[in-house]
Amino acid sequence: MNAWIGILSIFARFKMRLNALKRVDLRIRLKDISEDEIKKVEKKLNLTLPQQYKKLIIQQNGGLINFNAFPTNQETSCADDHIEVDHIRGIEKDLGILESEYLIKEWGLPQKLLLIQGDGHNWVAWDYRQTNENPPVHYFDLELNNDFKIADSFDEFLSKLYTYEDETHEYDNLDFDIHTIDPNDPDAIQKEEVEKILISKNPLEIHRISLFPIQSLEDLEWILHIIKENSIEIKGDMAFELADVLMSIVSSYTHQIKSANLRKIVREAAQELGKSKNADTEILLDQFKDFM
Repeated sequence: MNAWIGILSIFARFKMRLNALKRVDLRIRLKDISEDEIKKVEKKLNLTLPQQYKKLIIQQNGGLINFNAFPTNQETSCADDHIEVDHIRGIEKDLGILESEYLIKEWGLPQKLLLIQGDGHNWVAWDYRQTNENPPVHYFDLELNNDFKIADSFDEFLSKLYTYEDETHEYDNLDFDIHTIDPNDPDAIQKEEVEKILISKNPLEIHRISLFPIQSLEDLEWILHIIKENSIEIKGDMAFELADVLMSIVSSYTHQIKSANLRKIVREAAQELGKSKNADTEILLDQFKDFM
């Protein structure tokens, strides 16, 4: 186990790869769990979890990993030679593998799966459709309507994780001439003011976030991340106003978002905003479907 942990450094750190943002997503790391609690979960689900997974979960119950990709020989909506894998779910009902039943219904996935990673349109899951133990690992790409096996076991899945680096840097020179507002405009606001507006949770102020001038990919990543973070458990008019800001940014920077592969952040933000159960917000988010 120690040798494997040393090779993969799995769950060892929780920093997002966007070091400049210095973000740690503690929501993905869940409360500690014991062997007895794991046995109760297995009994309730009437299946056996992979042994290596159980060892990892006792050490740390889920989290971001130091890798971001798994190789495939099939084209996906992510890339033509890999899928994105940057976290593994722990054991808990919310944000863990026990949320699978709800997510399966929500996204129209097959039964008898346990979802171990994903963002809504793409999922990695243990496939228990033909077995109750030692399940293969499958990938579900809802954009392309794909369901295919990527590993015969969880051990194989872990052994093939790697760090993908985009050597083409296609987005280094993306055109940012289209601005929602000029940085010299007296109405333009800085990052500090964006953060204050979000902390205040005043729906009458949220629209002012659109006055933040986006001049670079870093600016775009930052604003999308902060919107996503503040979308969690947001309700009512706040959810609608934040969804409206997100829609404005996506409409203005669709090319940049797609080229820099930032759609995942937009998806996650939209998914969180959708949990507000606000009718007006749901109508607005419905316009995201083609983009996502």
